[in-house]
Amino acid sequence: MASRFISVPVHAAGMRLDRFIANETNISTSLLFKLLRKRAVAQIDDSGRRKRLHPNDRVSIGMCISLPCLVTPKLKAATVKDAGKAQQLIQRHLPIIRETAAVAVFQKPAGLACQGGSGITYSIDALLQTTGVAYRLVHRLDRNTTGALAVAKTRAAAAALTHAFRQRLVSKNYVAVLDGHPRERQGTIDNALLNTGTSCLAITPISTEQQIQAAKHAVTNYKVIKRGVFNGRPVSIVALDIPTGRKHQIRVHCAQILNCPVLGDTRYGDTVKAAKHMYLHLVQMTIPFDA
Repeated sequence: MASRFISVPVHAAGMRLDRFIANETNISTSLLFKLLRKRAVAQIDDSGRRKRLHPNDRVSIGMCISLPCLVTPKLKAATVKDAGKAQQLIQRHLPIIRETAAVAVFQKPAGLACQGGSGITYSIDALLQTTGVAYRLVHRLDRNTTGALAVAKTRAAAAALTHAFRQRLVSKNYVAVLDGHPRERQGTIDNALLNTGTSCLAITPISTEQQIQAAKHAVTNYKVIKRGVFNGRPVSIVALDIPTGRKHQIRVHCAQILNCPVLGDTRYGDTVKAAKHMYLHLVQMTIPFDA
C-alpha cells in the first residue's frame, strides 16, 4: 500500500498520536483505529525502519509518521512558493542575532506567526523552509510577541533543545509594557492556568473542581522597572521571567492576576486598541548547552 508521510511540528510535541492524526488529517476515528490495529500507521526512523505505533503513544518534534495514501491531510494555509519573495521577507523581518553551526536565533517581529494556520499567509516555519537549511522550530512565541526565537539547524540540536525546553532548563527573560500600575512593585505569581483551546483562564476561588483539576501549574516572576503614562493611560515597564512556560502565561497572569494587561493585548486586555501592537518582548534567552 502506497504511503504518505507527516512530520510532527513543534506545537504538537507531546500530543497523543490519535489526536495528532485527527488534527492533521481528514481521517475518521473508526478508520484510524482500524489502521492502527492493522499496523498501517508507523514511525519511520532515520534508518528507514518502521516502528508500530499505538493510539496513546506521544509524538515528538520532527517524528516522521507513515500513513496510507488514502488518508488525506487537512487543507492548510498556503505555502510560500516564491523563494525570492521569501528571502526578501526573511532579510527584512527576520534578522539573525546569533548563529552557530547548530542553532540560529532570529529577531521575531510582531504579527508574524511561527507556524501556519487558518488566516495565516506567511509563517516563520514556511519562510525558513525556502532557505535550503534544515531549520526546525523548537519553541514558539505568540504571533504578536517579539524577541528572540531559537531555531535548530540539525536533528541533534533539535532533540537537545526540545529536551531543554521540556525540562525547563532554558531561562527566558521578557520585558513588557503593562496597561496600569501593579499594586506591588515586584513579586511572584504562582497561579495555575486552564487552557480552554483558544485562550487561557487563571484559576480563582470561584473556579470549579473540574477546572482546577484540568489546570496546569504556572509561575511568573515580575519586577516593575518604571511607571509612566502612554496616550493618557497609566503604564508600567516590567521585567518578567517564567520558570514555567504555559500558553499565554505572561498575558493571562498580568491581565487576570495583576489586573494590568499587556499594552496592546486585545485578547486579554481592553477591547479598545490602546497601541499599534502588543508590547511583550523576549529580550534574553539562556540555553544550557554549547551550541
